[in-house]
Amino acid sequence: MLAWMSYVIVVSLLLGLAALALERSVRIRQKPTRWLWGGSMIASLLVPLVISSVSVQIPQLADVVEPAMPQRVVALRQMTASGLSPSGWLTATAGGFPAFPDLDRLLQVGWSAASTILLLAILAGSVQLNRRRRGWERGNMAGFPVHISEDAGPAIAGLLDPHIVVPRWLMQCPADVQELVIAHEQSHLEAHDARLLTIALGLLVCMPWNLPLWWQLRRLRFAAEIDCDARVLRRGYDVSRYGETLIAVGERQSATIAMVAAMSESGSLLERRIRNMLRRKTKYAPATAVGFACLGIAFAVGAAEISPPNNAAPRRSASHEGVVDTGVLDGHVGFYRVNDNTVLSITRNGRQLNAQLTGQPAVPIPARSHTEFSYKDAKISFITEPDGQTTSLILHQHGVSMPMRRIDAAIAQRIASAHERPRRPGKFVGGALVIQQ
Repeated sequence: MLAWMSYVIVVSLLLGLAALALERSVRIRQKPTRWLWGGSMIASLLVPLVISSVSVQIPQLADVVEPAMPQRVVALRQMTASGLSPSGWLTATAGGFPAFPDLDRLLQVGWSAASTILLLAILAGSVQLNRRRRGWERGNMAGFPVHISEDAGPAIAGLLDPHIVVPRWLMQCPADVQELVIAHEQSHLEAHDARLLTIALGLLVCMPWNLPLWWQLRRLRFAAEIDCDARVLRRGYDVSRYGETLIAVGERQSATIAMVAAMSESGSLLERRIRNMLRRKTKYAPATAVGFACLGIAFAVGAAEISPPNNAAPRRSASHEGVVDTGVLDGHVGFYRVNDNTVLSITRNGRQLNAQLTGQPAVPIPARSHTEFSYKDAKISFITEPDGQTTSLILHQHGVSMPMRRIDAAIAQRIASAHERPRRPGKFVGGALVIQQ
């Protein structure tokens, strides 16, 4: 559980960095960016689940694998880089720590408790907001209906039923200030920013321990404000007057309302919003946009390349590798057909199995379990029948699973003889992952 949670956090962080780089690229082109962060949050949940559990079927390649063999089914996790997996880092760094057999159970309970607490907090905030709304007056500002509060707003309050709330002092402001405030809040309503925030909070409830997800939520809220500013200015309002209104509202920031899209922000975020409105394109803007886009794609690919931990069955520690009963090892000894020209020979040397491809030297394959063995940078899984007879094996290498049937010594000798014949050029395709090291 700890390894899987660490994997999700790393993937979420890389996807967040991808969204950050793509945001810079898109913002240079003056396009909306909040959808990047919404997509990043969704991907932070879906990518780990999909890579951990989904398999794809690869069509059989002619003249490479025995035609009678079925099409290969490859798990997406096998197409990732195991060297980047956080589970490997934990194994390397936690070797000196004592085992905690109840850690998974503790993490599961903590996860459930955190999700429940966050969900209850959201519901409590919604109830509190509805209670406060009953005490607000109804009115109109710049031709739009609003709720008038003593100490809240200007903001869009509510998640499922958003509405504009303004503080009473705003009713005394000049008409042009009121118009700009309403233009900003109405833009939030038209863009459905409150509903987008609702979805983001729902995603956060699923994984409240995922710290990069909280950062992505903060970036989503800020991106929603940046996009709203851009929409208001595209309606023809003066940027200087709009900036002055933002500062004036920020100086009289009202009480916080739970779950809102507010016009006012902290001083640093407000300064960044104003700087963004005043930014002008430079001659290097197109090249900069392309550079950030490439960086964002690289981060996204890196997130997809990280291998999830294999929780199907715990592996033996390095100190126990190779400790397998000799009777079990003898059951795996034999010849396995790769293709019409290559055989993988499995032999036993004491309590150690060796693997040898036709025309290549034998290499030891340490045992991970009774049926799984390490083979260089790959893994061999032996397939056994209920009676204990080994009938085939699967070589997992470079994201591809290659099944090999067990054959008798006579057929293996015939294939080995065929190996010496000249091969037709250009036909060495699927077997390259196995034969060429």
